[in-house]
Amino acid sequence: MPISAVFHHVGITVSNLERSVKWYREVFGLEPAFALEVGGEGAGRTLRLPPHIHRTVVMPVGNFAIELLEFEPTRGGPNQMRQDDVGYVYICFAVDDIEEVYQRLTALGHDFHTEPLYAGEEGQIAGSKFCVMRDPDGKTIEFVQCGPGMQIAGLHAAAARKDVDLKNPQVFS
Repeated sequence: MPISAVFHHVGITVSNLERSVKWYREVFGLEPAFALEVGGEGAGRTLRLPPHIHRTVVMPVGNFAIELLEFEPTRGGPNQMRQDDVGYVYICFAVDDIEEVYQRLTALGHDFHTEPLYAGEEGQIAGSKFCVMRDPDGKTIEFVQCGPGMQIAGLHAAAARKDVDLKNPQVFS
């Protein structure tokens, strides 16, 4: 029997905790709920990593939170992963007016991959708009202005039908 769960937070490993907190504060108005420093053998055992120290900040947004983590020693670096790498995770923020968000953040110097794209009038994503930018470490940040089918209630209703055909998906290009 499946467990009952709700989404709580997503963790994002960053190269500079202070810079990332500043970025999430400036772009989204998020504030840290708490900060921790975790280290030693327990941290290594918990994450199955060599002994290390990591600092973390949890920032609530809506009904979930973002956990930013900075590890010492650092492995890898900014922009070394791509979204097509297996295991890559990104976050998406629902916004009320994607055009306003795009214009405001572009005016502040943030680089989007494209202008907001309209999903059209058919299928589950009908009426939705999407655009993507990157955080200071190159992590994908997606924005969506949800049409009815993309709102959480619409997604639950569609999932309850249990009729999604993975071999015949809706095409969006």
